[in-house]
Amino acid sequence: MISNQSIYEHVSQLNEIVITSDEFMQAFNGIQQCAERSIAYKEPIGSMLLAKGGLGKTTLCNTIVSQMPRSIKVEKDRKKTIIPAFYVEVPSPATVKSLAITMLHKLGDPSHHTGTTSYLTDRLGYLLQQCETKLVFLDEFHHLFERKATSTRLNITVGNWLKTLVNETGISFCLVGLPEFAELIQVDSQIARRFPFHYQLNPLTLGTQTSPGTLYPFLKEVSHRASEIQISFSPDFDNFQLRVQIYTATKGYHAYVMSMIRESMAIALAENRNTITINDFSQAWNLGITSFISKQITNPFEMSLSNLASTLKKEYS
Repeated sequence: MISNQSIYEHVSQLNEIVITSDEFMQAFNGIQQCAERSIAYKEPIGSMLLAKGGLGKTTLCNTIVSQMPRSIKVEKDRKKTIIPAFYVEVPSPATVKSLAITMLHKLGDPSHHTGTTSYLTDRLGYLLQQCETKLVFLDEFHHLFERKATSTRLNITVGNWLKTLVNETGISFCLVGLPEFAELIQVDSQIARRFPFHYQLNPLTLGTQTSPGTLYPFLKEVSHRASEIQISFSPDFDNFQLRVQIYTATKGYHAYVMSMIRESMAIALAENRNTITINDFSQAWNLGITSFISKQITNPFEMSLSNLASTLKKEYS
């Protein structure tokens, strides 16, 4: 009998798959071009990557960072680590000191938690220069805001600190987070103008049987990559009803689509099968793994195409 560990290790190979789309590539290229502009223009050109949770923000950030790997450089008989790009999450609650500590830790500073706020800030600026950093991702940037019962506004102290850091280092920063906070950034024109390029990731679309949306090529690429690890689907993703079922279960959110596929694969492998069936998807849905995003009560993998169409029509009418 195959062990759970072996099953999960096999399934984990799907985690190495990065499925791109037009939106993904626009952001992928655009964010890197902001870093290139910053160097050429000799002024920092920042960006924002906006999307709700589960739409691939972190995957995109990590993909870009992987394209800009760390290296060792010898300079005047001294070795130093070059870190062209890195990714951090803004701590909550965000303070100047906590954000500086987080970034210093990512840069590998052994004394990242020691010293005054002023000292940490100076050290951060020095290390960013020494590490020849060109691009910094700040995820969860909504933590830069102070939320009260009646209002939400940018933390002025942290905001001004970030603005100064951007100006003094000349580095391209990318703010990553929820779309609704992009509008709140615009209130402070001095900060807003440092992040002029906005890129948004949206849920996959279903489309129609004759004019497929973005879900179809996404699933086809998953199927192609899965075949490389000897996994197939029956029916395959050319089947429109299966696509409608997956869309109903996940609302087109990339992370939930992949979660459904992973758990369906685990169910099949547990039965010594390399082919994933509708029944496997049905069992995966029963685990409740998409219940946060889909309020669907009836298992979509047990519904007819006409019932699915009726359900979707009610949701979007």
